[in-house]
Amino acid sequence: MKNILDPAISTPLYVQLAEQFRELIQSDQLQFGDRFPAELDLAAEYGVSRITVRKAIEDLVNDGILARRQGKGTFVSKPKIERELVNVTSFTDRMQARGMIAGAKSMDIKVTPASPKMALLLGVPENSGIAEIQRLRLINDEPVSLETSYLSVERCPGIQHENLIDQSLYQILDKRYGLRPAYSSKTLELVYASPSESRLLNTAKGASMFLMTALVYSEQRQVMEYVKIISRGDRFRFQM
Repeated sequence: MKNILDPAISTPLYVQLAEQFRELIQSDQLQFGDRFPAELDLAAEYGVSRITVRKAIEDLVNDGILARRQGKGTFVSKPKIERELVNVTSFTDRMQARGMIAGAKSMDIKVTPASPKMALLLGVPENSGIAEIQRLRLINDEPVSLETSYLSVERCPGIQHENLIDQSLYQILDKRYGLRPAYSSKTLELVYASPSESRLLNTAKGASMFLMTALVYSEQRQVMEYVKIISRGDRFRFQM
């Protein structure tokens, strides 16, 4: 049963309508993948113009709650994953706190000599050993981000041999090496997925992505990790 719109108050009708559409979706009356009712039907049901309905739907499309599909209509989107930009807790802990099942697939682990840039970032000598750990991050078995961590092998000997599928990297760094993340310096930018990233993350070629890079500092104020994270733009929303 629909709520009644109030034209007497200062809030525009399309804003009132958008809020009612949000409540409809949040109350689980419409599920992910369901087709949203047609504009003409909604206009008749709520007694407003089609333009008002279209503006309300556009608000939800801009917020990622609804998605338009060319020639097919408008559908309910998957809810975006909230992520705090300043958080230094592990990915696993963050997702579990939101009631999601976090997983990972190890894509590549190798040790390479530190380039001048990497040596500067991690504060280690050039050509010293750097462990490069690439993992595909999963939420409820869906690939959502590609994460590459760089760590000093001198500070974390044997890190390349650790089981990083069933354990959190930060838990290993804490228990084995006494390194706990305290704070980080991060950058965030929008990029387009490369062909390999599109394949791994199951998105269209050239899809919009978030690229986050971070220097993570330990409680001893020493850089413990440099990390690059490519995240699906359609699945994340960042809080600051």
